[in-house]
Amino acid sequence: MTFLAAVVTSPSYVAPLGAMIDAHARLGEVFATNPALGDYARMQTALRLFAAAGDRIELVGGRRIEPDAQLADAESPRLVFLPSFQLTDPDAFGARVPAFAAFHAWLRARSGEGVEIGACGASVLHLAAAGLLDGRPCAAGPRLVGPLRRLFPRVQVDTDNVIRRAGHLWTCSRDAESAALIARMFAEAFSLTLGRSLAAREPPGPQAGPLAAATDPFVARAQLWIRDRFTQRFRIADLARDLGVSHQSLIRRFRAAGSSGPREFVQRTRVDAAMSMLAETRRSVTEIAQLVGYADVPSFRRVFVATTGVSPNAWRSRHRANRSDRDASGC
Repeated sequence: MTFLAAVVTSPSYVAPLGAMIDAHARLGEVFATNPALGDYARMQTALRLFAAAGDRIELVGGRRIEPDAQLADAESPRLVFLPSFQLTDPDAFGARVPAFAAFHAWLRARSGEGVEIGACGASVLHLAAAGLLDGRPCAAGPRLVGPLRRLFPRVQVDTDNVIRRAGHLWTCSRDAESAALIARMFAEAFSLTLGRSLAAREPPGPQAGPLAAATDPFVARAQLWIRDRFTQRFRIADLARDLGVSHQSLIRRFRAAGSSGPREFVQRTRVDAAMSMLAETRRSVTEIAQLVGYADVPSFRRVFVATTGVSPNAWRSRHRANRSDRDASGC
């Protein structure tokens, strides 16, 4: 089973940690009307909470929760999220770094494996202290700009962007954008379809990036309808009827929003899901085609080639070769 890790520094703010817990819980919502993929998602993922130091997790306000295991006993996760924590004096963080030596070594090891790692708020200091942000950009809020530059002068502090990506490392300067950060990390670690589905269940924000829903609320609603049913057999006319418009009006609204038509959106969503399953499972192409909504396997192959430029088997082979190269190079 693939697991996701939330590594918590006490006292942790509740909202960013809650955003990660909610995102994992919403995997069930994403696939609620697609039972086959729902089973796949539940079998593939588990969320575990770890303490960055010590053996307890404390939240702001004094509440405590037990970690699921000790970080030293954790096998390598697919994704690591560091929620923000309360830091009264950011300049004093330097004196606390030795207490997190084991955690920072663990972060370096995970980074060497190419694991997606994201940090929010003061937790970006952990990435900097581990040496992972040397020569790389880091999104930072106003309170952290000075301390970052003084303590970690090799970090490229970015005050213009709320979310910054540097390879497999992500930083976020605002707690309010934690959900957007997590959705983008899920898209990278699992599939674009999953990330977009999670993003669609959050209020719209400025940091959605490639996961942004259509600006037309009607088209965004139509896209969510499709994501909730894409493994099922349905007609575009069914979508139009449920939204109370004609087939032609539906197509016009999609095109006016600068999107491809609804049929193309269905195909892209199915291919995204298929790519995730090709990468993460040993299922046959025939089985994957059926799971993502194609009764006719040749049709699935044609759509996949038209979308990606290669056959499903060729895409799987290329993906695995690229992953092996990354593992061998440690990047």
